[in-house]
Amino acid sequence: MSKAGLAQFQQVFIEESLEGLDTMESSLLALDNGGDGELVHTIFRAAHSIKGGAATFGFPEISSFTHEAESLLDEVRSGKRAIDGGIIELLLRTVDCLRGMFARAQGGEPLNDAVAAGLRGELAAAMGRGAAAGGAQERREVDQADAWTVRFRPHPGMLAGGNDPLRLIRELGALGEIAVTPIFDRLPATLAALEPTECHLGWTIALKGPARRADIAAVFDWVEDECDLAIEAQHVVAPAAAAAPAPAAVADAGAARAQREASAESSSVRVSIDKIDGLINLVGELVITQSMLDTFREGEIDAARMAVLEQGLAQLARHTRELQESVMGIRMLPIASVFNRFPRMVRDISQKLGKQVKLEMIGEHTELDKTVLEKIGDPMVHLVRNAIDHGLETPDKRRAAGKPDVGTLTLQAAHRGGSIVVEVSDDGAGLNREAIVAKAVQRGLIASGEGLSDDAVAELIFQPGFSTAAVTTDLSGRGVGMDVVRRNVADLGGSVTIRSTPGQGSVFTITLPLTLAIIDGLTAAVGEERYIVPLVSIVESVQLKAEAVRSVAGGGELFRFRGEYLPVIRLHDVFGCSGAVQAIDQGLMVVVEGDGTRVGLFVDGLIGQQQAVVKSLEANYRRVQGISGATILADGSVALIVDIVGLVRLQGRRKAA
Repeated sequence: MSKAGLAQFQQVFIEESLEGLDTMESSLLALDNGGDGELVHTIFRAAHSIKGGAATFGFPEISSFTHEAESLLDEVRSGKRAIDGGIIELLLRTVDCLRGMFARAQGGEPLNDAVAAGLRGELAAAMGRGAAAGGAQERREVDQADAWTVRFRPHPGMLAGGNDPLRLIRELGALGEIAVTPIFDRLPATLAALEPTECHLGWTIALKGPARRADIAAVFDWVEDECDLAIEAQHVVAPAAAAAPAPAAVADAGAARAQREASAESSSVRVSIDKIDGLINLVGELVITQSMLDTFREGEIDAARMAVLEQGLAQLARHTRELQESVMGIRMLPIASVFNRFPRMVRDISQKLGKQVKLEMIGEHTELDKTVLEKIGDPMVHLVRNAIDHGLETPDKRRAAGKPDVGTLTLQAAHRGGSIVVEVSDDGAGLNREAIVAKAVQRGLIASGEGLSDDAVAELIFQPGFSTAAVTTDLSGRGVGMDVVRRNVADLGGSVTIRSTPGQGSVFTITLPLTLAIIDGLTAAVGEERYIVPLVSIVESVQLKAEAVRSVAGGGELFRFRGEYLPVIRLHDVFGCSGAVQAIDQGLMVVVEGDGTRVGLFVDGLIGQQQAVVKSLEANYRRVQGISGATILADGSVALIVDIVGLVRLQGRRKAA
């Protein structure tokens, strides 16, 4: 098989193995919470698949490392060893280590490192190998040699399973220089007795070069039950520190890393066969409709044919809409892939802080666009860490407040209209108003907390670098927190809000568009131009009288909206549109919200609502402040999509100036 072909299969194997590691981790966490013994079988099967696949697809280091974990799991599975917290913790670290090895495999970097070597020793010690002083060292000395003899005799039916002995021998050749001698003693005496589907040969392979017994055995792990295998060391050597990679190896690793960086944005999506079948059916319907419309190329169109033409155009519009929805559905993935990273995180952080936390996840099957899914993880990590560190109390404080020792952290996702809403809530102490106000006064953000509503105080925690933590730790007090959450969510076209009740807990709500490829928006006229305002950002549109807008120092304008004064952003001034309406009472004020701030966009008027297919302006032209992309309207003209967050930040900079 060519290197390109093998690389393709390796990538599929890595993706499947990472899913297997997720299964191992979730099952280990379930065991830690009192799950039944069947979970051990699930963990063992996942480890066994990873071990065998790694040997097959050219990752002997991963195979031999996983073999150690599999051996420990086999003892637990067979009842020889009881599962306990220590073993669960060791296996969880093993899962982390394997994730790191797969990440290095994707980057073309050496797979083994000090962490892997140390964990391998811990796994061996847990099995009772190396518990005595010098035991592990002695075993490694016996396990390593610079010359080996391997006798490999496949069972007759090995070929029927799709296994190729020649590929295994080539893989063994990657460990050193090999000389292969065939064994003919099982070859039939006559041609008529030869069964072409069976393997009749065996091989003796002389391997020269420093290698470990485990690495040699890992080559044959996938077929260990389908062959007779003997591995004999010819010249035993003492273990040495890992040698530096040869220049060629370094060059290969660098080329692989560059290739990964070049294709960092491309990744695969698993699609159910039902979605594929739906697409095929829709394309078939489109072909039929096109054939019907082709009949109108010639001849006159009378009233009867016009009715048929209108019917065909209606069918074309319906099929196109259904095709668009189906294609977008391919990119839609369940948010469970993000939620599933948090059970382990919650366990580790709560143990570190001496807190007891129960994690509840609701709506894991809620789907959203893959691009949004990939970028929502970091904001949620901040919110979860914040909830455990700042929100939930220690057991003694909870008891003093009349609460159960175990706090509850809830992740919930649901569709609301054209958006997805993700909530991170806890039943902890809620926001500490006094501490927030004191910190804000200390930093000069406010003069005092008098007259500030609870919502206004809560907004203060989104200020850059804001933290009430008294002591800087790896969890708190480093000035990287809620402002990052809001900025990252805003970059996705979403928003973050807070509801907090003292003594009862807090709810952080993230509202996001379902997809970044298509948005619902209102088309606004500004002079001779057309702009798309994202519907998710619009609060309300109002017609104002001229006296409703007041000028302020510095050239700004304000208008009163539901008890507060909002700044006015005239789009024709921002984007330099000619022929636009100037008088306030002749245009329309569209109230929008972005980055936690509301402003009024002054436009000539609103034309209507439409779905806009987003095209990148930066990729095709350059980045423009206040514009997030472009779309093509029904008449073929181009309309720019307004970046509400960018405009709000632009307004803030103008105010500061």
